[in-house]
Amino acid sequence: MRYLFFIIIFLPFVEIYTLIVVGNYIGAFNAILLIILTGIIGLYLLRNQGIRSLINLRSNPKGFDPTADNILKTLFTPIGGFLMLIPGFITDFLGLLILLPLTRIFLIGLIFSYIGSLNNNPMNKKPNEDWIEGEYKKDK
Repeated sequence: MRYLFFIIIFLPFVEIYTLIVVGNYIGAFNAILLIILTGIIGLYLLRNQGIRSLINLRSNPKGFDPTADNILKTLFTPIGGFLMLIPGFITDFLGLLILLPLTRIFLIGLIFSYIGSLNNNPMNKKPNEDWIEGEYKKDK
């Protein structure tokens, strides 16, 4: 969350720079067509698959296993479609990484390891004085 401000401020500048570099390499017209094509693909994914997955999540709660892994997989499709809808090659690349199953599993693993590192931080742990661990044996 602390980097969100910098991402919001600097992402448009980086997107414009990459658009200029790619436009110089493949041509301005081709770069604009590529941006429009990825925007259309992102809109399709956002409208059809993303909203459908959220509706299925809401309408069929018994058939859905509410683990964090399944929830993240369900939410990654609309997020990836939204990132592809934003004009720019970097957001398109990030959206594509989110939508591909192999990289999605890798990103979910990164998220879980980051959350796990937050939970293992000694500054976040509170001593649990009400709990006593031990073993017992019942004698006859």
